[in-house]
Amino acid sequence: MKTPLIALVASIALVSAVQADSKFYGKMNVAVGYSDKDSNDTQAFGVESYASRVGVKGSEDLGFSKLIYQAEYETDIDGDGSVLKQRDSYVGLAYKGMGTVKMGVMDTPLKKSQGKFDLFNDVVDIKQVLNGENRSANSVNYTTEKMANVQVSVAVTLPEDGTSEGVSASVIYKADNVYASAAIDNKVAGEATQRATVIYKLGDIKLGALVNNVDQLDTADDKLGFAINAAMTMGMDTIKVQFEKGDQGKKASKGATMLTFGADHKLGKATKAFAFISQFDADTKADGTKLGELTIAMGLEHKF
Repeated sequence: MKTPLIALVASIALVSAVQADSKFYGKMNVAVGYSDKDSNDTQAFGVESYASRVGVKGSEDLGFSKLIYQAEYETDIDGDGSVLKQRDSYVGLAYKGMGTVKMGVMDTPLKKSQGKFDLFNDVVDIKQVLNGENRSANSVNYTTEKMANVQVSVAVTLPEDGTSEGVSASVIYKADNVYASAAIDNKVAGEATQRATVIYKLGDIKLGALVNNVDQLDTADDKLGFAINAAMTMGMDTIKVQFEKGDQGKKASKGATMLTFGADHKLGKATKAFAFISQFDADTKADGTKLGELTIAMGLEHKF
């Protein structure tokens, strides 16, 4: 099974090398870490691949519009998971002055509306505590061009099983030192979600806040969560802290909180070393078990 997948990646690289408007790209993000879990009283060291990926993307001028495409796959380079797992993959048309239409598997506008808020994205990110980080299949997305620093995006998910369509929409404002967005999901992953995000930059300091409200459509439960963070850059180094709270997220917990401290050091234009310590706590898991986890890790990230 692995041989055809490796051959596929090699083929993508070859195609991108001979087509001027195509680019083969990727990211390797790997760390060695320690975890201590309260739920089963276990401690362990391990190597973790944090959403490492490869992909090809490009465009072609059609005269009246521009064809755009992307095929991206996560690769678990520590050897513990699947060789390739689909990420954002689509084909579409970009019309100058009118916007862009894409079809495929894509992050929802609500997920993308956070911009660069999450300081620990792909590592110990906000999806551990907050819902709404969805990537939808069978999706059609329309995004306007920027108008006075404002951009609007709307996506519709068209399920092949005949169930109701899901809708996600966002409005984003982006200026030199301010980023603000508001977004909604309806019938996406069985939920209705509302999210607001603000990021403010003051010199080398960045401050962020995010509010996330989720309505479970099958149970009518209303769950409110939030996240705040701060980062300061000093030359090649960045120190950062992030806190999240909510009865949501990947951990499926009640009263969940996560506090993370971290530091990045740039080793080159496309390479950085990073370290973090993160503490996750919750009143209970869904089955009533007490839940907590301490994670400490150091790693390397390289983009190509």
